[in-house]
Amino acid sequence: MSVSLLRQQLSRTLRSWRFSAIAGIGIVLVALNYWTTFHATFVLPKSDPTFFRYMMLFSDVGAGGSIYCMLLPCIAALAGGGLYSDEKNSGRLRMMLVRTGRRDVLRSSFCAGFVLGGCGGVLPLLLNLVVAVIRQPHMSFIDGVDHIATNPYFAYYPVIRADSWLYPLYKASQPLMLVVVFALIFVLSGAYACLAIGASAFIGKRYVEILVPFAVSLLIWLLPAILPIHAQLVANEFSQVVFLNFSADAGPYGAWGAVANVMLSLVLAEVLYGIELHRDTL
Repeated sequence: MSVSLLRQQLSRTLRSWRFSAIAGIGIVLVALNYWTTFHATFVLPKSDPTFFRYMMLFSDVGAGGSIYCMLLPCIAALAGGGLYSDEKNSGRLRMMLVRTGRRDVLRSSFCAGFVLGGCGGVLPLLLNLVVAVIRQPHMSFIDGVDHIATNPYFAYYPVIRADSWLYPLYKASQPLMLVVVFALIFVLSGAYACLAIGASAFIGKRYVEILVPFAVSLLIWLLPAILPIHAQLVANEFSQVVFLNFSADAGPYGAWGAVANVMLSLVLAEVLYGIELHRDTL
């Protein structure tokens, strides 16, 4: 791996339009989540003060979280999935292959892409966290039982339902849970970016690689529709749209779904890396 190339790719991408675009997407998602949560057609029941009420993924009412989960593969690929494609389309790749070799160029691109994809993936949620803490600087614990569903006279929604895979961690330590959530999204986004980099080696047009992780995640999301009914519940939680939606859909199998998503993306990226690495010998 070429450390100098790695630094160049990180610096060049962080200063490019890509992260400005992701920040803009994040601002739109935060505004949409706030508007759909607190300007809904019904009045959201009050609860003990907590900034989680203003965050995507923890709001069962706001639409921003679901859209964020759906767009996460595209956001990650936009941040770090175009490194190899940019080198190829700019004409720099041929000189790099002569100077450092295909193996070092690919390894540098995948490492830089993983870091950039992770940073891009967490950026919208990080912006949301800053706004939420400013708006409501409190972290009260709220029971995970859905009191609205069991008795409409109770006055709050849970932040995370008691049957969620994340609830034990939320109950034990909210700051630690927040760190785990950001780490999970970082790793998942990095894996999506690696998949996009691997696909970009075989795609002639620039930016098309952004759609590859989205297409894979869409297939995973639609997979339960063709499975037997008894297997649909488990398979449904292998989609990031489900296991990252902590306030509503993240059931007990969500942690396994997250691991499976990361492993699938990395395995596919590794296969594409191997094919591209031996392109000269084929």
